[in-house]
Amino acid sequence: MADMISPPGGISSPDDMMSSLSSLGTLTATLAHSLVEDYAKNEPPSESTSRILNAFLDHLPPDGSAVIANDIINKKDDLRQLADHYVSSILIPSNPAPFNNIGIVRAGGGRTPKAISARPGDDMDGVDNIASTITPQRRDQTKLKFDCLARDGNRCLLTRAYDVNKADEILSDEERRNTTTLMTEAAHIMPFSLAAFDEPDRRYKAIVWEAIYRMFPDIRSFSPDDINDPRNALTMYAGLHSEFGKLELCFEPTTTSNRYRIKTYRKFSSFYTPHLPSDGFVTFTAHDGRYPLPDPKLLSVHASVGAVLHASGIAEYIERILGDRDELRCLAHNGSTQIGVLMMAF
Repeated sequence: MADMISPPGGISSPDDMMSSLSSLGTLTATLAHSLVEDYAKNEPPSESTSRILNAFLDHLPPDGSAVIANDIINKKDDLRQLADHYVSSILIPSNPAPFNNIGIVRAGGGRTPKAISARPGDDMDGVDNIASTITPQRRDQTKLKFDCLARDGNRCLLTRAYDVNKADEILSDEERRNTTTLMTEAAHIMPFSLAAFDEPDRRYKAIVWEAIYRMFPDIRSFSPDDINDPRNALTMYAGLHSEFGKLELCFEPTTTSNRYRIKTYRKFSSFYTPHLPSDGFVTFTAHDGRYPLPDPKLLSVHASVGAVLHASGIAEYIERILGDRDELRCLAHNGSTQIGVLMMAF
């Protein structure tokens, strides 16, 4: 495992320790940004290593940003491969929807890109440990939707419109005539594809989970076994579910419990905008205490990855490469083709 920069000696009190760690963190981040800036000076126009690394440095939570900074410092001679690793282990697995129809990542379970790369020069003990413990999961959408509807009052959490099937089942004719209804779905926060794999793909999924745990240590207790837990899902209108899955729609936690700022990006379908809360915020309320509300830590991961995806330019690039399937076929099944060949040719 990469060495972390150690704090200076001579610390005499907890306050001194906190001050020193804060100063060290600032120093580490400054050095990492400087190394990326130096790399960018000689970076070919067709490459976007520096943009990707800066996006991770600037848009992850503090703990994750510190991990990225130390990676950059310790792998300063392998920055392109490091960026490859971040793209293939975080950005693509977190945004599987664009690839569903072309066989690179199947949201319902299937293979991860074989060009996925580990961090350059590191041992693989952490990956091996995860690979030995993770268990593939089956999609259980019917039960998950039932649980989430009960928790969410049978309504889309964003539009507050009633689920059409529940309305038909529960409401009177008069109530239905006075109630806006639509088709809802249970939207996973951490994509279901992270927990769906065949045995040959076990190691690739372990690399992804190891990267997630390093960058988002707050969710280390979350595993593939929890992928169908209600805390990893929201009741959402089907169209908004699609936007959420593409990371065009995110929920940023606030200082108020279960209250979120609604974040949308450039490709978010404006058709849905009038149906969102006018103040730009949403508060989740449990209507059935048997089922936990969406986990703010998981929503924070989703929002952070969305910010990185768009700041790095990878979101736009994914859209462009989908028009060229011959280029996508360059992903080698034995892992020998660098993900950078695909993901950095802007």
